[in-house]
Amino acid sequence: MAHAGRIDLATSVALIDRAAVLIGNDSAPMHIACARGVPVVAVFCATTPALGYGPFGERTRVVEVDLACRPCGRHGGRHCPRGTEDCMRLVEPARVLDAVHAVWRTDVAA
Repeated sequence: MAHAGRIDLATSVALIDRAAVLIGNDSAPMHIACARGVPVVAVFCATTPALGYGPFGERTRVVEVDLACRPCGRHGGRHCPRGTEDCMRLVEPARVLDAVHAVWRTDVAA
């Protein structure tokens, strides 16, 4: 099993290419998946797509919670300034699953 930071970029791309859908955060794998045409569900917590880092393409969905404290920094932060981590804690798994179903339906229609 691969561990974060222990595989090279080429291996990461090969793994992403095999994914039916990538569920991830605002990260390099999300952008790689978009570039490779892999459906993406991006969970945004401390950052926001409004900063220009969101996923692109028809087979992408963003799941996030609208909070006045977001973004807490251009690239998020190491610690929640409010100490609540609500931007992560309040993301409902059912919303992520709904987004997965939506990109799969889009994928089937494409």
